[in-house]
Amino acid sequence: MPQSAPYQYARTLAFRAIDPAADAAALIAFGRDLYVESTGAAAGFARDFGRYGQKFPLWVASCAEADPAFSALLTEDGAAIGLVVMGTGDRRARIGHVHHFYVRPSHRGRGFGGLLDDYARAALKRAGFVRARLNVTARNARARRFYAAQGWAEVAGASTAALRYMEVTL
Repeated sequence: MPQSAPYQYARTLAFRAIDPAADAAALIAFGRDLYVESTGAAAGFARDFGRYGQKFPLWVASCAEADPAFSALLTEDGAAIGLVVMGTGDRRARIGHVHHFYVRPSHRGRGFGGLLDDYARAALKRAGFVRARLNVTARNARARRFYAAQGWAEVAGASTAALRYMEVTL
């Protein structure tokens, strides 16, 4: 059967663990784009993860050391379209941290960010956290609107001129 309407088949979406070696190219591309979207330039990415971003896949993998569910790729028909990376945050206060949400530009505005948010909340809740926190650059208005629409609220008194800290109850 043809793959065009009205015979279009449903896509298969899945979350899967990250393989730092096999997924390195996608992770580096996602990480670099994250920095460009957040700060307007890739210079911070090179500063934090090496000139070519070679340290980013290893950093993502290290987040999974605390809990294997703390780093995952969202795939559509096997191709990576999104990324979520989390950390332990403040264990005493039971606040987990979402380091990164990322959706490929071609897939934005179609609900995939909400799937990443759902995944992160469930993973952090299973790990025993009662709240989640993230930070977003002040200049990234689109991301701040997205987080607010998902129920995240700015933490009073914690934000700076450059960063907004947001939390949500799990």
